[in-house]
Amino acid sequence: MQRGFVSIVLLGILGLVASPASAADQIDVAPLDQLLHATVHEDQVDYHAVAQQRQQLDAYLNQAKDLRPELFPTAQAQMAFWINTYNATVIKAVIDHAPVRSVKEISGFFDKLRYPVAGQQLTLNEIEARGRALGDSRIHYGIVCASSSCPPIRAEAYQPDRVIQQLEDQARRFLNNPSQGVRVDGTTLWASKIFDWYAADFMPSGRFGVLHRPQTADVAPVILPYLEPALAQQVQAQPLKLKFMAYDWTLNHIRDSHSFSGGPPGTPP
Repeated sequence: MQRGFVSIVLLGILGLVASPASAADQIDVAPLDQLLHATVHEDQVDYHAVAQQRQQLDAYLNQAKDLRPELFPTAQAQMAFWINTYNATVIKAVIDHAPVRSVKEISGFFDKLRYPVAGQQLTLNEIEARGRALGDSRIHYGIVCASSSCPPIRAEAYQPDRVIQQLEDQARRFLNNPSQGVRVDGTTLWASKIFDWYAADFMPSGRFGVLHRPQTADVAPVILPYLEPALAQQVQAQPLKLKFMAYDWTLNHIRDSHSFSGGPPGTPP
């Protein structure tokens, strides 16, 4: 009896010790995955449809409120969590403040509005910063701020066991889009503004600031592995002056759906 009692006590103690990690080592992304499959088409979001399926969005975000991603078993699991949570929170903010034509119309969208995430009240900038702190600049190809110049939003959630492959695919899709990622016009290399805003993430050895902006020699090694051969050849063929594209903050909504910019279907943004 005594030996059996001791065994039971030990198992109970081990269970208590293990429970925080086991409870924190995963988040069920199925609700978000199903929502994105149903509402994202050709890199655009049907926000009207999202609003009608709000329970799936809430099901994911309700889990994210109290989890401790720092206890997740891998950096990949943490990265998937922060990308998914950022993107889901952006979608929530858009439908909460509809109708809007741009997230710029929502006061404090990035730095004032707060959301319950990982046991804290975080702004979108702070959610993004948690992901950036993992030290993988490819996260910028996954986080989407509901704007036309952002990387494309995937019609699926990010998965811990596939997040690197998903981000690699995102990099190729984004960078080879001449209106979003990279293009060459004559002797000018046009690149997304994210390489200016987040230069220190993409090129950590550089000392960038107001007086030292990124140059072609800084950006080229970052983008070349993902470019189609013809575009890569253009980038390498001659000296190019780097310029950054103007950022299009127009909402990334499906134009022929019930518009979240306040007009009927087909109303231009």
